[in-house]
Amino acid sequence: MAIKKLQVFWLILATLFVGGIIWFVDDSLVVTTISGTFTGIIGIFLGIDIKTMIQKTKNLKTGFNKKINTHRYVVALCAFAVLLAEAFIISALFGREMNSLYLCFGVGFLVMIGGLVGGIECDLLALDEEGAENK
Repeated sequence: MAIKKLQVFWLILATLFVGGIIWFVDDSLVVTTISGTFTGIIGIFLGIDIKTMIQKTKNLKTGFNKKINTHRYVVALCAFAVLLAEAFIISALFGREMNSLYLCFGVGFLVMIGGLVGGIECDLLALDEEGAENK
């Protein structure tokens, strides 16, 4: 349980860092680069999570599956939603151009939804595939 809390802690800390960069840095290239990197790293780690889950499902007995770690996806969805809201607010208050951030965080939000649905479906496919092999 401590590992899961630590993972969520680091995700929240990274989100706060990106939020601070968005708030305090006026250079749009820097903000876009940091935001794109954040989105990519979160996507990579959750993609690895899906692959690990499917591998664990294949190693379990027939009829059993490894449940997806939904808490990670929910926290990541919340992080992207908060950062997207921050971009809208800064754009409205200060008139800064935030189109690239809308793209980064909007794509990140959609990727998390796709990862959650895809992870559940892939896990079920791995479960069905294992069951079909044992018949």
